[in-house]
Amino acid sequence: MDTWRHIPAMFSQGVQVTSHTVSEHVRSKVVPASSVIDVFASSSTCSLGSTSTCPRPNALAYGNILYHIEPSSKEAAESALAAALAHFRMSRQDVTLEDATVLQLDMTRDGVHPWEVVAYNYVSSGSSSIRVRVNHGVNFHLTFVTSTTRHRAVVHLNTLEHSYVVLEHSHFPAILVSPSAPPPDAPSSSFAEPKIATYNVWNVNPPGVVYGHANRWSMYSRRMDHLVAFVRQVDADIVGLQEVRVDNSFGPVGHHAQIQHIMERLGTAYQYVYRPAMAYPNDQNPMEHVEEGPAILSKHPILTSDYVLLSRVVDDPNDSHHRLCLHAAVDVPHWGVIDVYVTHLSLSERSREQTMVEVWEFMQQGKGVTQVLLGDLNAEPQSHGIQFLQGKVPLHGHTTDLRDAWLHVHHEEPEPKSKDKVHVEHAFTFPSDDPVKRIDFVLSRGQGHAVSCDVFGQAPTADSAHFPKDNGMLSQAQDSPVYASDHRGVVATFRVVAAMGLCVGLAYLSKYLDRLIEQDAAVASKTKGTVAWSSFEK
Repeated sequence: MDTWRHIPAMFSQGVQVTSHTVSEHVRSKVVPASSVIDVFASSSTCSLGSTSTCPRPNALAYGNILYHIEPSSKEAAESALAAALAHFRMSRQDVTLEDATVLQLDMTRDGVHPWEVVAYNYVSSGSSSIRVRVNHGVNFHLTFVTSTTRHRAVVHLNTLEHSYVVLEHSHFPAILVSPSAPPPDAPSSSFAEPKIATYNVWNVNPPGVVYGHANRWSMYSRRMDHLVAFVRQVDADIVGLQEVRVDNSFGPVGHHAQIQHIMERLGTAYQYVYRPAMAYPNDQNPMEHVEEGPAILSKHPILTSDYVLLSRVVDDPNDSHHRLCLHAAVDVPHWGVIDVYVTHLSLSERSREQTMVEVWEFMQQGKGVTQVLLGDLNAEPQSHGIQFLQGKVPLHGHTTDLRDAWLHVHHEEPEPKSKDKVHVEHAFTFPSDDPVKRIDFVLSRGQGHAVSCDVFGQAPTADSAHFPKDNGMLSQAQDSPVYASDHRGVVATFRVVAAMGLCVGLAYLSKYLDRLIEQDAAVASKTKGTVAWSSFEK
């Protein structure tokens, strides 16, 4: 298997294709959730330039892609680094490359049995054939430092075009001190008021059949301009995105990644991490690389990032795609570390409820002062799953202590499909042309409560606002309003309120005492009583 070659560019077009797999197995009905995956953590077990590999046996990275991380050669790493530095407008002489690994995007047959690597027989006009792996390029995971800053970047190499794109970039001080959070007994005025948003960006829709393939890129670019204008207007500290797509059949050479399109418009205000969750293999064109997943944008340092692949039921047609929950630990000045979790849940209620429990278990591993869950959850507030996440009911033996930001601020849940103007304009998030559902959420636990929460992205582009709304969003007559997305976004502002009550006060006190105990258990035990009441009084 290791001797198979990747598909040469010369054979990528105009050849007869037949698929084969390494071995045949009975399809599993359930793909279980993965353990926590940190693509940069593998770097610690691989030395730069080594010939050994660092795989996760029989595991998937996401979708149909094998988890097969290996050390990068120095030459390849330098090439990827040069592309990244050119993108960041940084000089190579100021940078030290600390680590570089690669994830080969090798395809499996169905994303169920990761040892079934897909191969293809490419048959020429004669009788000869070449058996090769299906490979969708290479992701480089780079860690590099300057005198003041440590950077992490994921750089994708499109091997057919030999073009690079930066899929992820985060950075923090090279000498990392403790997060600059106020002490637990500080007055509320000492704390920041972080603004946190969620937005489903509708991947690269509308399809070509709506506006015509010749006009699709320009219409998509127009929609992205509109979407990013809303993100700028909201001006959130942290933004969770869903349905962020890479599609190498769409866009100019070197411009196939939607995170690239968004970040080029936003500029340098945000760091960002992106992880594809699902892949879309094309049997007719095996080299077509289409995948999508969530992303996290942050104005503040992203200290770490990892993710969990959520379980799925293979024989459920509403659960055909892999889903994941992406996590980033964000150091927010004058607040502390916020653990941000972003997901896009299944259309299947059965799978959705199971993965809600998996997300909740993942969230409890967060070590920040606040955990926030953002996403298109594909479920309405009346559903059992959402009520579980709101902390109202148990699910599969679990209960949560999450707070729904919108409900916390507005107190009463609107009736489904309500035509009340306030509900339509400020509660429902889907679909944009005729909102009838609230399925996009900001939920939190820990320090701080939401003091405001609203939807955004309501208006279509100014030059299409005159079209009748009942034409929907996909009129082939090109007379429908152009919305930024088929979803609206949700944004919430969080605050530490002075009179938050006894429970919150004791929670701060507990964290403070834990800190004292870690520093000096003997001293902490002697001063526990006085520290406790003095902290509470303050």
